[in-house]
Amino acid sequence: MEIETLIEIGVEMRDVISSFIEENEDYGEMLVQRPKDITRKMDMAAENALDNALVARGLCARIISEELGDRIVGKHPDFMLVVDPIDGSTNATCGIPFFCTSLAYTDKTEIATFDDISMAVICDIQGNTYCAEKGKGAFLNEKQMRGKKRGARPKPVVSVYSYGVPHIPEGLIEFEKSIIVRALGSIALDMCFVADGTLDGLIDTRGLVSGYDIMASALILKESGGTLTDLQGNNLTNNVQVTGLSIAGTKNSELHEKIIRMLDV
Repeated sequence: MEIETLIEIGVEMRDVISSFIEENEDYGEMLVQRPKDITRKMDMAAENALDNALVARGLCARIISEELGDRIVGKHPDFMLVVDPIDGSTNATCGIPFFCTSLAYTDKTEIATFDDISMAVICDIQGNTYCAEKGKGAFLNEKQMRGKKRGARPKPVVSVYSYGVPHIPEGLIEFEKSIIVRALGSIALDMCFVADGTLDGLIDTRGLVSGYDIMASALILKESGGTLTDLQGNNLTNNVQVTGLSIAGTKNSELHEKIIRMLDV
């Protein structure tokens, strides 16, 4: 598959999601409630849009997705897609226009890791498209991301996810005194914002991140010159079905080292 085809599929999914939300008042209705997540009507519309896009192109794929798990589209898969059809679905149900469709591609169809992801596409609901190919850089709306030029910030702006769990690292509480905290509600888009320089960093200490959440955005951040690790500073080498991750991502090595040092978990 070429990156242009993966972009087309992501855009088609985004268009279906946008139309479904506009045309259905009950788009946020829950269909399945799991211990750590919820499947809504709009999620299934997005999953169906993916299947339709693949079938229309005569493509056979193994899909690892948030909503439907592990499945095969077609008879004999030629590649694997790691998919979050709507990352930021709570924002979507609240009418907050900050959510996206996330697609990560690997030509492996059995065991695959973060390092095996060779293409990534993230389409946000506002019409922006982030993409990356391994070794070829990261792009936003067809322009290579090199970091935004801004005046000096008084403090780094960091997206921090630490809510909803029993334990918050003590070092994080201290670290937050030296930064400006944001949590925008779509970890994939937050990571893209780190890649393009909108945010300085991203931290998630909850142990709730899964492969489908960040496989695509991880490649985009890496190809933009950034770093993504676990909270011990180790590179992510997990397979595509990993769950329970805590992560830190930046484009500034000094900031990254400070995060790891202060969290010390």
